[in-house]
Amino acid sequence: MNMNEDKLLTKYQVMDYLNISRRHFEKLVTEENLPIIKITQNKRYVRSSHLNRYIDERTINKPQETNQESEPEESFQWKNIWGKN
Repeated sequence: MNMNEDKLLTKYQVMDYLNISRRHFEKLVTEENLPIIKITQNKRYVRSSHLNRYIDERTINKPQETNQESEPEESFQWKNIWGKN
């Protein structure tokens, strides 16, 4: 499923995407404020951009940009195998 384009996902598509049960989906909607578009009692949709934002807001241990500076090769001094510099 391409989550880059903003489209309406059925609750079953969301359940499949998140690998959750219907009961868990209902809990996300009622207790965790997952934004839905309600057409009828059983026809409910989630906008893909809202789902992505919902997931992003609840992501723990978000990846951070790392900038590892290593020593330049010239400053590293190899010791001779016989212990001489």
